[in-house]
This record gives sequence, structure tokens and C-alpha cells, in this order.
Amino acid sequence: MRHVVLAFTAAAALSAAAAPAFAQAPAGDTSDTRCLMVLQMIGRDPAQRDQAVRGVFFYVGKLSARGSIGRIEPIMAAEAKKMNSPQILQTELTRCSGELNARSGELQAANQKLAKDLGPPPAAPAAKAAAPTKK
Repeated sequence: MRHVVLAFTAAAALSAAAAPAFAQAPAGDTSDTRCLMVLQMIGRDPAQRDQAVRGVFFYVGKLSARGSIGRIEPIMAAEAKKMNSPQILQTELTRCSGELNARSGELQAANQKLAKDLGPPPAAPAAKAAAPTKK
């Protein structure tokens, strides 16, 4: 965790000098960017990589829906300076995980309702066996 905080701090110091001043970020950009940053950090752990990558895609999608992803670079630089303790990182991870779990629950409920209303989906086509390879 300490290495991650140091990496965020170093990245912030390097990019802060090059980052242009930016106007007020659209509502949600800062909190979504913080989630993106925390999930990227968590994704470095092989045991958590798959879940973290799903979360990264979720937050990239949210941010992209509001405009070019390039606009978050100055937000990342500013927020990296503030995300400087394990407690802050854990608080952000808890918040972001709560949102991800809520959205996943909503999707699961919608899928269950559709399955009930429409019946089971058609069977998937059978996969063809691969031809034996020549030796």
C-alpha cells in the first residue's frame, strides 16, 4: 500500500507541472476518477485483478459518457495528492465497491425479471470439435 501511495504522489508531482489549469469538473468526474484510480491500484494484486478490471471498465464507461477520457488527467493529478494514506484509499474502495455492488444488483434483478417474463433463453449452439493437429 505504501508503494502505491508513493507512486500516486510521484505521478501527481510529475503531471501537476504539465497539467493545464482546468475548470470545474462535471459532477461526478472527481469521485468516479478516484474510483478508477483505486481500482487500478487494486488490480495490481493478481488475486483481485479480475474484479478490479470489471470495476475499471465500469468507471471508464461512466466517465466516457460525459466526454473524452483525456480530460481526467488533471483530475487524477490533483486527486493523487489527496489520496495519500491507506485509510483514504480504503474509504474510497469501500465507497466505490458499494456503487459497483448496487449496480450489479440492479442488473441481476433486471435479468431475473426478464427471465421470468420471457422464459429461458434459447440453447447456445453446440461448439464444433477442433480438428486434430498434424504432428
